[in-house]
Amino acid sequence: MNRLFSLAAALVLTASGALLAQSPPRAVPKEFEHVRTRGRALSEFNDGRVQVVAAYYYSQLNHASRWLLIELGAFAPGATEIAREQLELITPGGRVVRLATQTRWAADSTRSALLLQQAMTSRHQMSNYFPTSYQTHLRFFTQPPNDGLVQDTVHLMPYQLAVGDLLFESPTGSWDEGTYALIIRYAGEEAMLPIELR
Repeated sequence: MNRLFSLAAALVLTASGALLAQSPPRAVPKEFEHVRTRGRALSEFNDGRVQVVAAYYYSQLNHASRWLLIELGAFAPGATEIAREQLELITPGGRVVRLATQTRWAADSTRSALLLQQAMTSRHQMSNYFPTSYQTHLRFFTQPPNDGLVQDTVHLMPYQLAVGDLLFESPTGSWDEGTYALIIRYAGEEAMLPIELR
């Protein structure tokens, strides 16, 4: 009986923790400050403190699946850090979706390998939008078969460019058409870029 009670208590605590970990709903803004569109599926945020470019050419037209791929470039004149937990996507309905975990990405290796293979022809040269060749990679995910090292936080030196893939997992198994908002938090501030799915 004690074991059963302990198991039930553990399940309640786990469920409560999962609910508390979810971010409260947020609305996608009608206008995005400090943002300009640089292509059909590429937007740039620049407030003078940080420059962020998000490209999503493949996922703009191929979002009837679990995974959404966004290529990211980030640059700042001062030392900056980008942490996995600081990256979120707001859906048109206001749901906040956190960056996927490496565990979830690796567990879906068949689909993840296919997505990366199909997206190859839509890849963008992110470094073309930044005034530096001094760069590092955001390694929040590994390539299939998922046997490399990943980072939870990337520390950028002044004038260093970070490039890499962001992957979000749909809570419903696919992504609806509409305008989403990509959130990148940095130094107590927040960059917000539009992601238009058609």
